Amino acid sequence: MTDPIGDLLTELADAMQGVTTPFTRSDEADRIYEGYLFAQVIATAAECGARVTYEDCYEKEVSELVFRGAPGFIHARRRPFTHAVLYFGDARPVEVHLRVRVQVQAKKFDAESDILLVDTKAARVCRDKTQLPKASGCVLTIEGKYYPLGVPRDEALKYVGVRAYFPRTMASLFATNSFSPSANKCLSQTAGHLPFEFGAMPGTRFQTYVRTHIRDALKKWVAGFDFDHRT
Repeated sequence: MTDPIGDLLTELADAMQGVTTPFTRSDEADRIYEGYLFAQVIATAAECGARVTYEDCYEKEVSELVFRGAPGFIHARRRPFTHAVLYFGDARPVEVHLRVRVQVQAKKFDAESDILLVDTKAARVCRDKTQLPKASGCVLTIEGKYYPLGVPRDEALKYVGVRAYFPRTMASLFATNSFSPSANKCLSQTAGHLPFEFGAMPGTRFQTYVRTHIRDALKKWVAGFDFDHRT
């Protein structure tokens, strides 16, 4: 009998070797799944030749990771939440954050990003000026959902609705462990076709597809700085 949560935790631990992660079986499944997707970014970056480090909100390197349990702000300093930093050749580094708020084009509200890859220069400005990241400084945003019995159509609709407020040039991905025909129809028929992957779990071909989306976003970013780096 398979243990989906155990598989997610094993995948997370394998991808993030050498650090202490706070995820356990007692955490809610959706939090563990977001941690799993965070780990997919780390694993993909490592496969692409990146050097990966982990920092707190003061940009101090750490080995014990502290992740948000609820959506927060990239500039918050009340707790030393952890983000990863990806170094690719001569390209400007990329930070990877878990559960942070992002400024959308309609400035009346902000949106949550489960996994956000953001330019380190833009992230530093956000911390210094206590403001939200803007889409122009973001490399990729990932929305992750864990549903044992199939992802609801409403979750797909939310993704479509929030994504409409971001520029088309901003890379994004909707990833979930399960499948549903209604969610598939919603996302497949969306104008402009937003990237999505159902069934993304350890050991599946869909996990490989998720990593391909991540690699494509990283390749585009690195190419803007360093054509010599084979991402």
